[in-house]
Amino acid sequence: MDHINHLVVAAQAGDVDAYGRLVQATQTMAYAVAVGVLRDPLLAQDAVQQAYLRAFRRLSDLQEPSAFPGWLRRITITVALNMRRAQRVTLLRLDDVPDVPVLDEAETRWSELQRHRLASALLTLTSEERQLCDRRYHGGWSIARLARNADVDEAAMRKRLQRIRDRLRKEIEMAEQRGIREEDIRPDLPAKVVELLARPQLTDLPENPVGRILDGLRQVFHDFREQPLPEVVDLAEARKTIANDAMYVEPTELHRIDDGRILRYDLTLPILLTVRYAGEPLRLFASGKAYRLCQVDAMHLEAFHQAEVLWLDDRDRLNAWQATAHVLQSVDRVLPGRTVKIVPTQYAMCSQAWELEVETDGHWSEVLAWGVFTDRIVSHLGGDPKRHTAIGIGYGLERLAMLRYGIDDIRKVDVASVA
Repeated sequence: MDHINHLVVAAQAGDVDAYGRLVQATQTMAYAVAVGVLRDPLLAQDAVQQAYLRAFRRLSDLQEPSAFPGWLRRITITVALNMRRAQRVTLLRLDDVPDVPVLDEAETRWSELQRHRLASALLTLTSEERQLCDRRYHGGWSIARLARNADVDEAAMRKRLQRIRDRLRKEIEMAEQRGIREEDIRPDLPAKVVELLARPQLTDLPENPVGRILDGLRQVFHDFREQPLPEVVDLAEARKTIANDAMYVEPTELHRIDDGRILRYDLTLPILLTVRYAGEPLRLFASGKAYRLCQVDAMHLEAFHQAEVLWLDDRDRLNAWQATAHVLQSVDRVLPGRTVKIVPTQYAMCSQAWELEVETDGHWSEVLAWGVFTDRIVSHLGGDPKRHTAIGIGYGLERLAMLRYGIDDIRKVDVASVA
């Protein structure tokens, strides 16, 4: 302590080298304090630098040299809290949340019937066209940014967007001319299903909290192949194989299209139905919306986003511990420094399974689950249960985004943005 006192007195007298030694003597404490507030190592480093600069400018205010550690600690906490508040997403009122994208900046007011007709028209677009619409009209991307992303010039991008708008208007006009009612917009899809499918894909918006979380997960699973998945599942056909094993939600939670088809309630069932082992290890990563019929509130949506990992390999090259290491690494990537716990759980499709919960202010939130698939699932995928292990990992992207960016209501995630 005498050493600290001597350095403080020297620094107050203008000895910059003494202040440097003072920083070296206290930086471990300051960094630990900043990490405790921010839960982010990189932000904590910035906070510590700002705290030392602020302390240096105010060093003459310190009356008692021995009080320096506690004084610095309070400055660090103040700086870190200000940074944490700055990182929080600006939240809009719930009635500001749009249901579907608009066609252009002038067309922001729609009747309910027009909105449903627009939603139906959006489903006629290709995935690339839908992504452009989501980024332009929901994400607010400029023409220049869209053009750079697509590697075309701005004039070409304007023409592309105009063609999409013309096509959508034509679809809406045809519906109006035929006098189509709201419930008859898509004869093969109920109006509610149309509206859910038309909602923007937030995973395609890198500045959205959901998109940012997905980018972080992709970095951990960078060597896994992206797998597209169907949003509609033929449940009647799936029940002939493994649907009953993979079904863990209540039938009342299913968004039914008709007697046989449903909107996918997670990404696990579609990925198990879509891919097959063909002699090479399966290392697959999928993302997108999932749909469950529920009472919408601050923690639940009818359309939400998930990421899913499927990993199948020889038993001597893959086990539950390897998957758990990836899980912990991925959570630390998107929620750095958080306290987590692993809780055993059960799924009919898994011989072993776990959930991961994250602590925030004394409360625990489940954000993902993973498990070792049963021999029956391994066989269904085309593997040999005596030789192969298959593991699945499922992430709730909105839940992770809420924890990472301090969002208090899940309904606000789709209109939030992260600098």
